[in-house]
Amino acid sequence: MRAGMPSMRGVAAGALACALALVAPGAGRGSGASELRQALPVRGIVRPLQQAAISTDLPARVARLHFREAQAFRKGDALVTFDCERLAAEHAAAAAVQREAQLLLDSNTYLDKRGAVGRVDVEVSRARADKAAAEARALSARLEQCVIRAPFDGRVAELRINEHEIPASGQPFLSIVGLAEFEIDLIVPSWWLGSLAVGTPLAFTVDETGRTLEARVLRIGAAVDPVSQTVKLIAGFAAHDDSVLPGMSGTAAFPGRGGLR
Repeated sequence: MRAGMPSMRGVAAGALACALALVAPGAGRGSGASELRQALPVRGIVRPLQQAAISTDLPARVARLHFREAQAFRKGDALVTFDCERLAAEHAAAAAVQREAQLLLDSNTYLDKRGAVGRVDVEVSRARADKAAAEARALSARLEQCVIRAPFDGRVAELRINEHEIPASGQPFLSIVGLAEFEIDLIVPSWWLGSLAVGTPLAFTVDETGRTLEARVLRIGAAVDPVSQTVKLIAGFAAHDDSVLPGMSGTAAFPGRGGLR
């Protein structure tokens, strides 16, 4: 979430506070609880189950952007390729040093069996071979970072770099989201906890499309906000809907007493 933008809990809790201010103390705990649940607005925000903000510490320019904003990709697809010609040369040099060190170790091991060199010479050459192998593996791992691959199926949400540019170290330059599964973040009054449970059904009307989709409570927040007297619920859609996108908002409607414990 960008700096300066109010949090989902803050917005939803503020709306709830205004509604609860009109309700007399103790309301919602008596026979009119179901009616009050229908009257109180329960706002929610859709978020993807899988999302990532990608950054790198490679001091290399972008050679190719394989996908642009809003384009879809598959798991394992190359998203960004960096120009790592210098790093590849360093890796080749390290591999050559490793081979040299290994040859020296093999030679000293052979001579040691015939008493031509001391045991210390063998161990020193072994340590040098191990060091050279470790340096080659480190550069090999570094070289793999020259191509950023998609960790899941999804789409590009935001792209903050162009080809031929060098990304700032540690600063996200690519945001991706998965579109297979979504969750809904909801904020409800804490006194609803007595009648809500995991699996409680609800209907979520999406503001952007006007469609009402079936959902169920997946998890209930671990703590109550003592200031706003609200608690967070996480719900999930009963079925996948292609019209739903991350960041969409809407209103949740819970069933009457028959759907609650």
